[in-house]
Amino acid sequence: MLDIVTITLQVATPVWLAALGGMYAHRAGVMHLGLEGLMVLGAFASVAILLHNGSLLVALLVAAVTDVAVSVLFWVLITYFGTNIMITGLALSMVALAGTSFALVAVFGSSATITTSHGLPRPVEHAHGPLSVLNGLSLLTYVALAVSAVSWWILRRTRFGLRLHAAGNDPFAAASAGVHVARTRLHALMIAGVFSAMAGADLALGAIHAFHENMTQGRGYLAFAAVLLGRASPAGVAAAALFFGLASALGIRSQLSSTNAIPVQLVLILPYAVTIVAMCVSAPHLAGVLRNARARLQRGGHDTSSREP
Repeated sequence: MLDIVTITLQVATPVWLAALGGMYAHRAGVMHLGLEGLMVLGAFASVAILLHNGSLLVALLVAAVTDVAVSVLFWVLITYFGTNIMITGLALSMVALAGTSFALVAVFGSSATITTSHGLPRPVEHAHGPLSVLNGLSLLTYVALAVSAVSWWILRRTRFGLRLHAAGNDPFAAASAGVHVARTRLHALMIAGVFSAMAGADLALGAIHAFHENMTQGRGYLAFAAVLLGRASPAGVAAAALFFGLASALGIRSQLSSTNAIPVQLVLILPYAVTIVAMCVSAPHLAGVLRNARARLQRGGHDTSSREP
């Protein structure tokens, strides 16, 4: 039983971190379907730099800078060129997946899996009793828990959190109150870039210490679903990510089990089935966000981003 909890936390951490980033973007009115691409970029950058430099800190910083730069490009496209947010996010993910596959061959001369000798630190290794569930968890699992708690305070108790809510809920009213909507969304997307880089790094360096093509395998879209399912709240996002992690952990246990009382395939499709349900449940909210974005474009694109107190 305890090993199921450990596997759940290990599997859930990348989705959890990316979903926290997507939560900030969602709060600012950006439906971020580019999380998948940011995750795979973060995974590749962290492994490639770790192999080249040997410094884990440098690898994490480069991964974060890479994803922040791509997030800024994403913001420029949707803000100044008026591209559709969701289509641009999907395009970002597709280009990132193809780009990392190309870079794998261009940099390392092969599309085979690349491995590193070490990865993220694991604070707890030899605990006993109930604390044994923490054995083998990467440092970023604890970071995800801490970020969730801090995010609750930021979103509810700070001016930045109020601006995020205003920018996403009613950008025109926010602009009339002096909020710089475009800049607020930029900051939210940059935060999403940092968390997605951490998610990719945990995926590549947390347990397996390797990178291979299409490594994320839809985890970024699960993170997007976790944002919707969790209603863009830190606690809700964490619960949704842990649920996806539990479903994957049960699938792994079923594959290793000799009884197979429940078909493995049924367990493995559970997170994706929940994703569909989450999209259906959130459809009215999605429609409202899209209407706000369409109205913003009709009124002049970025005239809502002129002032800030």
